[in-house]
Amino acid sequence: MGDLSAAFVSANNAVVQGTSEKQLRAWRRYKDYLMSIGLQHDLFLEGFNRGQRIKILCAFAQSVREGRFGVKSPKLLKADSVRATLDGVAQAYKLADRADPRLDADGKLAFLLQRQLRGYKSVDPGEKPQVAITGSVLRKFHQLALSAFDKALCELFIGAFFFAMRSCEYLKVQGPRKTKLLELRNIRFFQANATIPHSSSSLSSADCVSITFELQKRDTKNDTITQHKSGDKLLCPVKVWASIVRRIRSYQSTGASTTVNTFQFPEGGKLHLFSGAELLKRLRFATTTIGQDSLGFTAKEVGLHSACSGAAMAMYLAHVPVFTIMLLGRWSSDAFLRYIRKQVKEFSNGISSKMIQHEHFFTIPSSSSEDPRAPNNPLNPACRNSHGLSFKETVRPLASVFH
Repeated sequence: MGDLSAAFVSANNAVVQGTSEKQLRAWRRYKDYLMSIGLQHDLFLEGFNRGQRIKILCAFAQSVREGRFGVKSPKLLKADSVRATLDGVAQAYKLADRADPRLDADGKLAFLLQRQLRGYKSVDPGEKPQVAITGSVLRKFHQLALSAFDKALCELFIGAFFFAMRSCEYLKVQGPRKTKLLELRNIRFFQANATIPHSSSSLSSADCVSITFELQKRDTKNDTITQHKSGDKLLCPVKVWASIVRRIRSYQSTGASTTVNTFQFPEGGKLHLFSGAELLKRLRFATTTIGQDSLGFTAKEVGLHSACSGAAMAMYLAHVPVFTIMLLGRWSSDAFLRYIRKQVKEFSNGISSKMIQHEHFFTIPSSSSEDPRAPNNPLNPACRNSHGLSFKETVRPLASVFH
């Protein structure tokens, strides 16, 4: 029993609290729906066959789409939200050692559900990705930062920009996350291959700064990324992170385990943790000050993901190799392409001139008909019946197997 209990604990550690809450919320909606149609005593629909269960799920999905259960005010939910709710119900079935009710006999998502979800998606409004933040917005943010609070928050965002950070890595966000918030001990500085202690007065003169991300959403642990000094007075990863470390170390009761979003108010000395809402408000104000005519986007299009997108876009426009963008941004796949904004005017700069560099090119002819692998060749078994051969002649081997 001890081993089984430990196994359950390990399984629970695989998901964060927020994920568990979403699954429970989906299951509550499902139970409420079954109660509304008089099936509260058969939660796993054991009195129905596979086809009937799928149809009941389709009806449940429609109720979720219309927001009839589990929401404060009814509204039309998007296809992705409906699918996520169905996923949560399926998880509950599996945890109860029941078969996934969404699947057809072939083990794939039921055809009716596929059509239904695709229909929802076809009428859903298009996704509006957050825009890529620019270096000019960062400079304006700093220019407008008059208070110590705003300056510290601006420095933190600039530091996050150079490492393509997700908001939960450097800010207080709503709900529990698997990603671990960075602490001072995760920030290291190097000068000529030697580590510079945080107490050193020459911290901002270091050659580079390395940040170790202990735990990330994709379960990668202790991922260390290094950025070198840029030579810019403001937009320099070494200088900005040196300033952050020195500021936090100057507070009382702070140490190596203090998170990087810590700020101390001069009045009263109370410690405060920067939040996503506080950053977004100031970031959007800087965007509004520059204006849509210059940037091409409005403040409403800026979000906390704009740092990731801005970092990816800045590296792309600087012709940084794709694999370097992936490694520095800690993207394990081509997911980083979601952060490359092709609507940026500079994205296609020079492409048209490259497209006419080779106005004439030679296409290698297809393989010879003598090749037995070629279509319509009588030696190709796949095509032999098209040459008027009988069935026996078609399946008969061409070479004699007896001598």
